[in-house]
Parts: sequence; C-alpha cells; structure tokens
Amino acid sequence: MIQRIFNAYNMQERNTEMISIDKTSDKSLYEQLYEQMKSEILNEHYAAGEKLPATRQLAAEHKLSRNTVVSAYNQLELEGYIRSVTGSGYYVENISAFSPDKKSRQSHNIQHSSRQSGKTFDYTFSYGNLDYNCYHSRAWRKCLTNAWDMISMADTASYQMSQGSYTLRSLITEYLYMSRGVNCTPEQIILTSGHQRSIDIITHIFSPSDYSFAMEDPGYNGTWEIVSQSPFRIIPIPLEDDGVSIEHIQRLRDTLLYVTPSHQFPMGSILPISKRLELIEWAVQSGSYIIEDDYDSEFRYKGRPIPALQGNDTEGKVIYLGTFSRAIAPSIRISYMVLPKGMSPDLRISYMVLPENLMKDYSSRYSHTNCTVPTVLQLALIEFIQSGNYQRHIGAMKNHYKKKHDYILNYVKQNLEDDVIMYGAGAGLHFVAEIKNSYLTQSELISVCEQKGIRIFSTEPFWIRKNLCPENQLLFGFSAIPYEKLPGAMKTFSKIIHSL
Repeated sequence: MIQRIFNAYNMQERNTEMISIDKTSDKSLYEQLYEQMKSEILNEHYAAGEKLPATRQLAAEHKLSRNTVVSAYNQLELEGYIRSVTGSGYYVENISAFSPDKKSRQSHNIQHSSRQSGKTFDYTFSYGNLDYNCYHSRAWRKCLTNAWDMISMADTASYQMSQGSYTLRSLITEYLYMSRGVNCTPEQIILTSGHQRSIDIITHIFSPSDYSFAMEDPGYNGTWEIVSQSPFRIIPIPLEDDGVSIEHIQRLRDTLLYVTPSHQFPMGSILPISKRLELIEWAVQSGSYIIEDDYDSEFRYKGRPIPALQGNDTEGKVIYLGTFSRAIAPSIRISYMVLPKGMSPDLRISYMVLPENLMKDYSSRYSHTNCTVPTVLQLALIEFIQSGNYQRHIGAMKNHYKKKHDYILNYVKQNLEDDVIMYGAGAGLHFVAEIKNSYLTQSELISVCEQKGIRIFSTEPFWIRKNLCPENQLLFGFSAIPYEKLPGAMKTFSKIIHSL
C-alpha cells in the first residue's frame, strides 16, 4: 500500500514537470496549459485512468491562478479528454485505443416567420434569423461599395474560377487553422452559395451505387431534403447523450456519414474525443467518409470553441463544411467546403474543405463551371476580413447572443426547473425545451403557446423517423427575438407551462 502511494506520488510529480509555462509568450496562460495537457494525453504521457494533479497543486507549482487551471481542465473535460469525479478530482479518459497513427499534422438556415396565416405574434422564438441589433451593416456596406468599385478591374476575372477567389480561400485557410484547428491548403477549399449547395456537390462527387448516405436522427432537415432528391440510400443513425451512436455506425461500410460533432443539431451535444477518433478509425477501415458540418462554431459561450474533427484526421477521410451565414447573417449564403487532400441579407457564401484525394473527382466534374458565389460578394468579404471588421463583428454577436442565452437559461433555472429541461446549453442559437409531465402533443403545445402570443416550433421536421419524435420537445430559438422582449416572453411562457 505504501509503495502504491509512493508510486502515485512520483507519477503526479513527474507529470507536473511535463508542463512548461512561458509567461512572456503571446499565448495566454490558459491556452498554454490546455494545449500542453492535451498534447500529453494524446501522446499517452498521461495514462488512461490516471488521476491528474489537483488544480491547487498545479496552480501553485506553475505560479498560475487556480481559475486558469480550472478553465483548462473544464475545456479538456468538455472535449472528452478527461472526466471529473466529485470529491476525488480529474482523471484521464481512455482514448488511446482509438488514436490514429502518429503523423505530422499539417447555415443552416431554417427560416421561420412571425406571421402564420396572417396572425402576428407578440414573441417569436424562431431559429436561424438575424437580430439586426448586432449587425454591422455600415461596415459591410462600405466593403460592398468598394467591391463594386473594383469589379471592373481586369484581374477580377480570376475570381470566377470554380473554387472561388484564391485570396478568400487563403484567408479562410488561416482562419480555420487558428480558430478550429483545421489543417488544409487553399487548394482544398471550395466556396459555395450555401450549405445545401455544398451537400449537392458532395452527392455528385460520389456515386450512389458505391456509397450510402448516413446522418444523425434527429439532424438537420436541409441536408436530408437535398440527399433525398438523389439516388442515395439514407440511413438514420440514432443519438446518444454524447452524440451519434458509434455502435450503429460501425456496422456500415462505404458510407458518407453526415455529423455535427461540435454542437449536434438540434440536441446540442458535443461528441467527445474518444468517439471522434473512433469515427476516423471506422472511416479508414470501412472505406467511408465523414462530412463534418461545423455550422455554428463561433458561438460557444463556455470555454473555447471545440476543435474540429477534421484536425484529428490524418487519413483524408473528413470533408469539412463551414459557413458565414451564421456568423454574419442567416441569409448571407457564403459557405465553404474543405475536401481532404488526394453581407447583406442576400449574401450567400459557404465553403467546403475536401481531402486532397477527392480534389481530382471535384475538378473532373466542376472545373468547367464558375463559382456560384458572385465576385462582388467575394471581394467584399475579403475586405471585411482583412480590415478586422469580421472579427470585431463576431465578438459583438457572441456577446449579444450570450446575454440572451444566459437570460433564458437562468430564467428556466429559477422559475421552471421542475417543469422544463433545456438541451443544448453552452453554445449555438437555440435550445431544445423538453416539457416535463405534459399530457399534450407537440402540436397542442404549440397551439396553446400561439393562443398566448408566442410563436414556437416543433422538432418534428428534424427527425427522419417521424414516429420517434418526442411529443414534449420544442425548438426554442433565440437569435432573432430582441433582448428587451425576453422578460415578457419568458414570463408568458412560464404561465403557459404552469397552467398545463
């Protein structure tokens, strides 16, 4: 027993010596600690099941505040690298069994109207619409004006290449690496006019005779609607508390798997690192690809943004989808797609990051076509990013939406804790509200709310297997409702729930 205690003490002492904090670095102390501990876990310097140093101990040894250490631990726990045990401390999760070989690592737009059949509602909890109180329209208009002035220049012809502006793709490459840990080159990025266009391209790169298409159930209905128009067989994958069911996925072969790992849509769970590595291993072994939709990564209110699944992919198995529609405006359709290696209300720019091994397939099919994003919008977005306005805009929106997120969550905790469970807290622009002990169906609940002036929405559209949709869950979007209306809206909602 004494020897065991001695060995454990020596292990903790050795592990704390692995951490080196540079207080002159540009990186924050929190970032340094988080990144180093994550690296030590991935390199198995911390063994699975091993107890980590106590927060006070680690803080004292490295002359850090305890809050810095706690924040780093919380982020690691959020991502699934460690777990906390009440009264005992933090322990390393077992992820080594799923770790890939160590190699060098190089909007959804669901529009809801406040009017239905001519009726106007006092409060609308729509999902995906913009709160114009935080829209930097002046800065964007200036960028758009400058873009129009440039549009006649001869060299702008290059912006019509099938993948979009190389300058814009370079900026996205840098942004994705710094903010999301995505490893790619500008050559792997494809600009598209929205999420659904990205999905449409994917369904034409792959053959339905060679692949099936699997996706989370419930999941984003915009994806299902596009794929259902193609010959692909769609396989619904059930969810668990921590995201998509690995057990059901492991049965599949030659499959395109669509997932939202950083903030599952609509339930809001975060896929832990163990499952992420299992997914990549499955894709390699089964001849499959993972489509990672990172639709609202900018809006995480607790801890840092969750690193992208693509950053763990060393085998060219992840297609990464991103969008500017959520960050700037829901109707701004500037999306992107990252293939593996081998702002105005009418703006639509998305992007896709393809593995290198898929670029040949993309080029053979689309090299003769022009980018679907207008040149003027690409030029405007380039200036918007380079001027720093994009980052300032993101910061302002995040603070604005966090206020609304926190208000709703705190109100429910204080007034409806025994009646309502809110799923998806900590990130995004919506909750899924589960009404406890309700005898009403979804449609009946929605009807009661509408009679009291509240427009709220069903989760049924997001289920492939409609019969599995819970009757007591509602989609609770907060992006568009003005902050000053929240007290009245929540008070009215509370009265409705207490009357059931």
